[in-house]
Amino acid sequence: MWLDNASDIDILFYEPYARIIADIAKNEQYNPLTVGVFGLWGAGKSTLLKLIGEKLKSQDGIICVTINAWMFESYDDAKTAIMEALLQELKEEVPVEETKKKLGKLIKRVDWFKLGTKAISTLAPVVASVATGNPLPMLLNVTGSAEEIGNTVKNAANSIQSLKDEYWKEEDASNDESTINNIRKFREEFSDALKSDDIKNVVVMIDDLDRCRPERIIEILEVIKLFLSVDRTTFIIAADENVIKYSIREKYPPMNGFDVELDKEYIEKIIQLPIYIPELSAKDIQNYLLLLVTQSYLEQESFKHLIDKIFEEKRTISGDVITLEEINKSIGELGLNWQDGGQTAFNETAKIIDEIREIVASTLKGNPRQAKRFLNTFITKRQLAKIYYGDEIDISILAKLLVLQKLDNDLFIQLNEWNKEFDTENKEFKEIRTKVMEGNVDAQNPWNTSQIKKWLECKPVELEKYRLEKYFYLTRENLKRSSIDESGFSKNTKEILERIGRAKSGQMVAIIKDMEKLRAEEIADTFKVVVSKIEKGEMKFFVVRDLFLNFDAYKGKIVDAIGKSTVPIKAGDMAALRTMYNSDTGNMNTVLETMVKRGTLTDEQITEIKEQRKS
Repeated sequence: MWLDNASDIDILFYEPYARIIADIAKNEQYNPLTVGVFGLWGAGKSTLLKLIGEKLKSQDGIICVTINAWMFESYDDAKTAIMEALLQELKEEVPVEETKKKLGKLIKRVDWFKLGTKAISTLAPVVASVATGNPLPMLLNVTGSAEEIGNTVKNAANSIQSLKDEYWKEEDASNDESTINNIRKFREEFSDALKSDDIKNVVVMIDDLDRCRPERIIEILEVIKLFLSVDRTTFIIAADENVIKYSIREKYPPMNGFDVELDKEYIEKIIQLPIYIPELSAKDIQNYLLLLVTQSYLEQESFKHLIDKIFEEKRTISGDVITLEEINKSIGELGLNWQDGGQTAFNETAKIIDEIREIVASTLKGNPRQAKRFLNTFITKRQLAKIYYGDEIDISILAKLLVLQKLDNDLFIQLNEWNKEFDTENKEFKEIRTKVMEGNVDAQNPWNTSQIKKWLECKPVELEKYRLEKYFYLTRENLKRSSIDESGFSKNTKEILERIGRAKSGQMVAIIKDMEKLRAEEIADTFKVVVSKIEKGEMKFFVVRDLFLNFDAYKGKIVDAIGKSTVPIKAGDMAALRTMYNSDTGNMNTVLETMVKRGTLTDEQITEIKEQRKS
């Protein structure tokens, strides 16, 4: 199995990026600096941070710590939590005792910030009661014996007073308890703590920021900018830039009348050096899939030697994919060691993955995490197949069906329905396969995308000759409509969906025109989302109408989704339904009757729709 963790071995070949970023972090002239390592979810950002850390940990005067931002998701005040965590980490790492003391003092200052944001609001009535000599308000809020109440009052008052005495002494001419002055004092003391001949730079790597909620993301970015970014510090933040932009727009919505990209300007203010991890190409994913399989059967040290050889020979930047024959040749030349029974299992698995990796790679659209998930699913299903059916299952058929499920779950479900009518062959599948291969299918037909065409060509090609009940039983959890994974959608698809989501009636002509320019698979991805929203009653009916009128291949899915919706039709939707009915009475008749039965359309409304056609 392949775990979704930062890898110890650079299978993604991010070594050049790690080297560049590490060199920047070591350069004293560049700090303070905040580097953004931007890439989509699952692109391997954590692996890259680990490689950077490995290069920095052996450098004299460089202190490198990693903070997982997601750890602070549940904290009421993420700002103080991350400050305290960082200071504690540094206190353990720094070699100088004087610096440790200064950092310890800063941790106490963070305690004051905590009181100022949360605890002080809880203890304020207690302290006020002590100050005024009136215990009544305090007694109403504190339970326990008289002795416990007394201790509570004493401890609360002493805690606040001791912190104030330590940081806001009378002789301090700048005795200002404002937020601005608190930040200034913290920055000064933090900067002073790092002024040591033994510290050249402190490198703080922030991982998993894009897993946090928008408000947490903003809090963490602001604490870095306001409190922590001082001389001798470099922050390396790994995240999906789109998630950060979304968080900024949530926190700071666009201002009416101002054409300002706040999200872009905010990121530029926080992050001085953005470094973008490019999406892996289909060729890269093909290589990655085969190397993941190889890793699973070779001993770890042997696999490292194989990766080093591939990198040294610059095979990853050549124009061709790494072949299975090349892998086997390199293993033989290097004399690498297999795990127990590894060579036989590798030969079987690698042969199957090699046959389907081209189409799988185009489906995964540059995402390493999805590649691991696919292989994990395949391995699990293969093991289940052996338990349930022994040698009755053809693993190549199982792999091919798993690819179809990944490509388009709706077509996977449709193939299962067709398989139920199997006599001597699956006639409906044979018919659609033949038409697609001969070019006799509507261009918008979901079976006619370039990805599905490649899938049809995968072995075994004549899938209609096989009964598939056992295979569908092994994958039965996918025979129901599932949540849609939009992470692999193209930029064009995402833009169209965004435009549809905020569309006004007059904008649909332009949207439809641009949709028609999309590739067939991009149109299919768009309709996955649209159909789901129609079922939930979340799609405006003028949008439904215009899509229905312009995309014949998806009319069936649209009317099915309308029929499944439980949201009643409003008066404002009637005009769109009438237009759809007048355009295609055959498709609409059945769904209108279904809507009446489900209670989303009244008899009066259906009569109005049909009579309008007569008139």
